[in-house]
Amino acid sequence: MLPIALAFLAAIGFGSSAIFARIGMRGIHPLTSTFISVVVSFIPAAILAAIFALDDIKKLPLIALAAFLGLGALNFIGGRTQNHISINMIGAARSSPFVGSATMFASIFAVIILGEYLHPMVALGTAAVVIGVVLTSAGHMVSVSWHLDKRSLIGYATGLGAAASYGGSTLVAKSLSDAYGSPLLVAAAAMFFGMILLAPLGARQAGQAIRSARSGIFFIVLCGLASATGVISLFTALSMSNVVTVTPIASTNPLITLFLAHIFLNKLEKVTKWLLAGTSLTVLGVILVILGSI
Repeated sequence: MLPIALAFLAAIGFGSSAIFARIGMRGIHPLTSTFISVVVSFIPAAILAAIFALDDIKKLPLIALAAFLGLGALNFIGGRTQNHISINMIGAARSSPFVGSATMFASIFAVIILGEYLHPMVALGTAAVVIGVVLTSAGHMVSVSWHLDKRSLIGYATGLGAAASYGGSTLVAKSLSDAYGSPLLVAAAAMFFGMILLAPLGARQAGQAIRSARSGIFFIVLCGLASATGVISLFTALSMSNVVTVTPIASTNPLITLFLAHIFLNKLEKVTKWLLAGTSLTVLGVILVILGSI
């Protein structure tokens, strides 16, 4: 049951990080906010890896650095950067269903690439989670104007791009944890290389943003800490269980985002029939995934 608990913790981390990013990016460029958040995420991950995975770090072959570089690019250039761009373009509530579809990509990749067995009940539960997440946002979707202008289309596309990147990164993270030991090492290494790759894009404006938007930086720091909780919890859960079991539960994070949006973002989300139906279906899907994995 520990992997399931960690997957829920990952959902809380990812769901809350979207809200913190949305609040913090007022006046801060998405690339700059992404870079700062990754730097913040790296600090607790590196400390935990140094404490609990020092032996794995000492045994790490040089060839592994190339794999960690790839994971950092996939997770933070492909995933978090596109996620922040999508949130900045269309808002956290509208972006979250697109990003939440990562479980669909992860399950497809896991079956095709890793050869994992997709239990029928887990498959049904995964579908229920995806549909439920979409339904939770249906009330918001019909109450706002879904423009087809360039800005909105970029927001939708980058949300899906982030989902595909996150889905692929779960497979890479699981494979690297199996190969090199500690998921803490994998998380810290991925964040380190993500930070290095993002530096040319976001580091230049980071100092100016810290000086001119201190309140925004506070929320970006919270975003980084919440994201670190999500990544570490997810990678640890993946090291203990299958991708097809962990990712549907972790991908319930849009429910957290919508709940926090209702509280903090001018009560954007009302408790509607869509929200109740979507939440119920998502909960049912999670139960099916859990039962199918026992």
